[in-house]
Amino acid sequence: MKSEFERYEGQYCLQELVVTVKVMDGQLKAAFPGVPPGFEVKLEPAGEDAFRMKHGPANGATAVFHWDTNGQTNKIAIGSFELTRDDEVMIDAAATGQGLLPPPMELDAEKGAGFQQVYEAMMAGADGRFLDYTLPYPKHEFLRYLAGQEEIIFHGSGDPHIDEFRTVRTSVELRDKTGRGNLQAVYGTHDGLWPMFFAIVDRGQLSGSIRNGVAYYENDAGQQITVYHFSVNKEMLPNQPWRAGTIYFLPRVTFRRLPISDEAMSNEWASETAVKPIARLHLEPEDFPFLDQIGGHDDSELLRLGDLGKLIFDNTTHYESVAQGYTLKLDWNDELAANIIEYITLLREFMPQTVIGLRFEADEGAVWLDLQGAPAYQQVLKDRLEAKFSPAQEK
Repeated sequence: MKSEFERYEGQYCLQELVVTVKVMDGQLKAAFPGVPPGFEVKLEPAGEDAFRMKHGPANGATAVFHWDTNGQTNKIAIGSFELTRDDEVMIDAAATGQGLLPPPMELDAEKGAGFQQVYEAMMAGADGRFLDYTLPYPKHEFLRYLAGQEEIIFHGSGDPHIDEFRTVRTSVELRDKTGRGNLQAVYGTHDGLWPMFFAIVDRGQLSGSIRNGVAYYENDAGQQITVYHFSVNKEMLPNQPWRAGTIYFLPRVTFRRLPISDEAMSNEWASETAVKPIARLHLEPEDFPFLDQIGGHDDSELLRLGDLGKLIFDNTTHYESVAQGYTLKLDWNDELAANIIEYITLLREFMPQTVIGLRFEADEGAVWLDLQGAPAYQQVLKDRLEAKFSPAQEK
């Protein structure tokens, strides 16, 4: 007998992520890359073309299917995220660093006692120093143990000398439609393994972006698994852009967990006040259990945006502060005229919260580019403009 849910079946994509929606055992479910059978996300009816997600990432969020003029589903909307249907695409999850399961970890009495002793000493000292980690167990196991204590936020960095984390951003989160990823805040997570990636990836050796994350799944028996993904610009992978880094242990008291939607929480936390570390831990690249499984993705469009952004800033002769951003006076020329629409199109794709205006003043013949956006974007824009112009110019 044909199920009423079969009309929703198909492949739905978000960048390299390909989710397969299929009827299994009479229920509509979503299978994610690398997730073992039995841990699929259940999609429980919650209204017309709407389903509540259960036992996976965005647990509790509503997934809404949309239709094209031919009567076929063409996308799934989950909060601000959209997965586009593509039944033909084939992506190698391993090559793109998806579906990574952590190594097995057995916590016997001796190991647990050793971890607990280091943990208690760290919390008692709380002076931000490097831990003298001499236990004969992998550091990633110690981090997983600490995560289970539910008192710490983890933050990975290549800088070993941070005595206080301030809420001044030097980077932006791409494709952030909510502003959640572009606050003026200190970011971290409750997961112990995820921030190891930020500690060991050498941004100085990279062009393009990094992609990463963690998701939790549960089966009907209540068993839980953790699945990761880690990726850099695929053109950079042969360079092995890794370094020694530092994991910082931060107190949770000022952090709040950030939402994915009105119904579900992400695995990111943010503190909008400065934070001093409890302690820190040195890492070598080999401490990261997924080092040989980091994948690569295509960053050609992002790199093109970078080239066009350089063109814009090279031809900026003056700037002024406006509400939530800046306006740039451009030295208009044929090269700008030929490329500025492509720049605006790509900027809207990668920074969808940005409000962009292009103004031509007839009287003076001046051309102005207005750029307004989330706090982190404003900060990065400010830093770039101040680096270009003399400090003597009034900002």
